[in-house]
Amino acid sequence: MKDTTKTTQVTQTTHDTHADMNQAGKMGLGMVITFAGLVGAWGLACMIGALSTQGIGGVINGFMTAITGM
Repeated sequence: MKDTTKTTQVTQTTHDTHADMNQAGKMGLGMVITFAGLVGAWGLACMIGALSTQGIGGVINGFMTAITGM
């Protein structure tokens, strides 16, 4: 009598979720650093613009007015 049992081979792949989370964390950190750099560059450009039009005295006066409301 013939042996009619079939043997199936199952290949199980493992997926490293820790590596995926690490990659996502690096990507998120890169985005945060990029946006922080853009905000910093914008702030620097605004300060240079204010200093060039009003001078240091005008900037200090405007800052104090913004804080105190007077």
